[in-house]
Amino acid sequence: MEIKELSFKEAMRQALQEEMKADPQVVVMGQDVRKNGGSLGITLGLEEKFGEDQLMDTPSSEQAVVGTAAGAAMTGLRPVVELGSMDQALLAFGELAHGAARPFYWSRGKVKVPMTVIIPIGGGDNPQNGQALENLFAHISGLKVVEPSNAAQGKGLLKAAIRDDNPVVFLVNRDLLNIKSQVPVEDSYILPLGKSYTERKGGSVTIVTWGAALVSVLEAAVVLEQDGVRAEVINPMTLAPLDMDPIFQSVKKTGHLLIVHDENKTGGMGAEISASVAESPVFDYLEAPIFRLCGLDVPMPYSKGLEDVMTPKAEDVIQSVYDLLGVD
Repeated sequence: MEIKELSFKEAMRQALQEEMKADPQVVVMGQDVRKNGGSLGITLGLEEKFGEDQLMDTPSSEQAVVGTAAGAAMTGLRPVVELGSMDQALLAFGELAHGAARPFYWSRGKVKVPMTVIIPIGGGDNPQNGQALENLFAHISGLKVVEPSNAAQGKGLLKAAIRDDNPVVFLVNRDLLNIKSQVPVEDSYILPLGKSYTERKGGSVTIVTWGAALVSVLEAAVVLEQDGVRAEVINPMTLAPLDMDPIFQSVKKTGHLLIVHDENKTGGMGAEISASVAESPVFDYLEAPIFRLCGLDVPMPYSKGLEDVMTPKAEDVIQSVYDLLGVD
């Protein structure tokens, strides 16, 4: 399989190009997606290849755009909607929860809604851009929620989201957009939704993390190994439906569980994972309480410096592991 070094942004653009070429029913919708590449720059150059039929500029009305995409998906298209930020996505929350997530259920499986909604999170330079709110979407039955951590995952999961017959919320952290990694360039490369991935094997402690937080966790894992602490790092990638089995198996092996995410601690996905472990038979294998290292329970600040303070960093992960293991 041919491998190239691509940025997260380039990998997503490649995924869109491959899926739009393979299926003319794949259409991309969003503000300025034709000339300016949308809010993330991932559609630059696609207009020359696919024209106006597959690349549609939309007005600044998130509710209207998502509602239109849901209707188009029910009639045979596979829309990919790019929104400007999480706060803008909240304006369309009703359309996602009602218009997109429910038709499959009330139609007894007869109506499918194959649409993907790309929502930028993190890296905000104002209070209306940076929050994730991944837990809100994961709570809605009928929505799938995906949050990749690098370029290869961005490509593989986006292709899977576009091909899925269910509505998928695809969260993209701005802080990762220009980070490069090795990406398979074949059209056949795809990562299945609903499967957790073990990023690093170890036997001392299980760390569950996703999105941009994975970068800090992997950095911390290298330092911890120098002290003889081998962390097993598991990345769910898909937050709904959540694949818990690799987490259960890892906890049985290590006896310690640390959950790390950038979103607020209260009501976050870490609480759901913690509860799932506590309710399962693997709870008896734990040698210490489950620990959550999360973003602070405060509104997203305006300053980038303050934003960095409110999300976990590598040194925070290291200290949390030592605290969990009872190491001074």
